[in-house]
Amino acid sequence: MFELIPIVMGLILGVLIWRNTQGRLRLLLSVAAVALSGATATMLSGEYAESWIFILLDLGEAAFGLAVGFVIAHVFLRAPSTTRASLSNP
Repeated sequence: MFELIPIVMGLILGVLIWRNTQGRLRLLLSVAAVALSGATATMLSGEYAESWIFILLDLGEAAFGLAVGFVIAHVFLRAPSTTRASLSNP
């Protein structure tokens, strides 16, 4: 159950970041989102009590979720593109 938390958080943040930012800001927010999602999942699950190495696993899961969120936002949620023909014919 707790393994889904960083994936879902990364997915949601990935969609939001892709839709609302560009360039360097997207990169910076992506790194922050992965770190936040991974650290939050490690703390909520209590895995840090066993070993801090579990944060690496949660960071990987959060990065995977973020990547899937980027793909979903890029493929399914992008705005319809305008073509040159539609711009020349009002």
